[in-house]
Amino acid sequence: MFTIHFKEGTPLYEALYDYIKDAVVTGAMKEGEKLPSKRDLANHLGLSVNTVTAAYDQLADEGYLVAKERVGFFVAEIENLHKKIAPRATAPAKEAPAFDYDFDLNKNADYRFPDNHFKKCLQWAAEEEEPLNRRENEGLAELRSAVADYLRASRGVDVQAEDIILSAGMEYLLLILFAILPKDATYRLENPGYIGMRKIFEQHRRPYAFMDVDDAGVDPDTLPRDKSIYLVTPSHQFPTGSILRVDRRTKLLNHVKATDSYIIEDDYDSEFKYYGRPIPALKSLDAVDRVIYLSNFSKSLSPTLRVSFMVLPRPLMERYRRLRPVMNCPIPNLVQLALARYMREGHFERRLNRRRKTYDQRRKIAVDAFLGDELFEVDDKRAGMHFLLTCKIPVEEKELLDHLHHSRIHIKGLSDYSVKASSDYPRLIVGYGNMSLDTLQEGLEVLKEKIEAFAPPKEK
Repeated sequence: MFTIHFKEGTPLYEALYDYIKDAVVTGAMKEGEKLPSKRDLANHLGLSVNTVTAAYDQLADEGYLVAKERVGFFVAEIENLHKKIAPRATAPAKEAPAFDYDFDLNKNADYRFPDNHFKKCLQWAAEEEEPLNRRENEGLAELRSAVADYLRASRGVDVQAEDIILSAGMEYLLLILFAILPKDATYRLENPGYIGMRKIFEQHRRPYAFMDVDDAGVDPDTLPRDKSIYLVTPSHQFPTGSILRVDRRTKLLNHVKATDSYIIEDDYDSEFKYYGRPIPALKSLDAVDRVIYLSNFSKSLSPTLRVSFMVLPRPLMERYRRLRPVMNCPIPNLVQLALARYMREGHFERRLNRRRKTYDQRRKIAVDAFLGDELFEVDDKRAGMHFLLTCKIPVEEKELLDHLHHSRIHIKGLSDYSVKASSDYPRLIVGYGNMSLDTLQEGLEVLKEKIEAFAPPKEK
């Protein structure tokens, strides 16, 4: 027999269950040991037989006890149950480095999202019972239709809702592509570019290689004549900002047709161009149906919204639909429905126009901070949320970056996105979307001072 001190507020069945389970797990009750009969234990503890029966039966169902008919309950033999596992050594939590000024090119401090219009769209969507309970593997038709209209109007892409797949980030879209693209094709990444993406290909055992980018983008004449998947950012190359010329675009399209290859077009930062008309997407020229178009709402709305979309060539869409039972859209219907209404009512376009004015103002301030100084050369494409700054000082780029980081300035260099050195001088990527206007102006002055102070003295 054993005695339990029951706590007030704890169900008697639960307290008995916990006591016996703990005794079995810790070894206080040995394997094969017989437990008191239900009636005897009930009398000893002042419980009902039903309470003891419920606890015993639950422990037997979970495998801690074994019931033998007409004999009673015994502690089960469980291999390695009492083997203690050494506690894992917990590494000290890494504190995020503190910076006074953050020139990160992928951040935006002025999201103010969701705004009041989107909140109202969410409230409306929450009352729409039918679409909230509908399941569509490619994403809700309402949002795919709104995205199709946006692409036709702003990116020149002749697309229908049924050509679009919605998902929660580029990583998820790539997983879909891994399932439907040729397994033996080599993925070719721009250099400089998203070189960190190679981890995805390594994890999923997809071969990859790099292709160099110059001032006019990828040069199709330098590409191999094999079956490849080309990941390009033709409208605003990341991170150089170069634009793929139309002659190279047509050559690239002809190349993938001749080699039975595909292009993945990441329409990076296409919404933010501060002069003239937006550069049409490469997909708008795709008469050979070989371009897979990817984009998202991370910069235009918020990265935390996690809404991305992809336009597939018709043959690939047919292949996807054969696999789609195991590929469901991970975006909540509530978010999809609200975003569709937000776009239909014109709030998205108006927000984009306001954002363009805001970032163009910041761009001009950031560029003007370095113009007229022979120590700096600005490569401003008047698009996106960053520009390249060449610092004409004879030091290694990493040395300069380390110096700036120690000076509490967060900024990246072109070498962070390249597999090989591409310049004799350090080239910094100045992002201007992550600070308030006052902080940006102050940060630019400090950045310039720190670079100038790091420059070796001129020989007399």
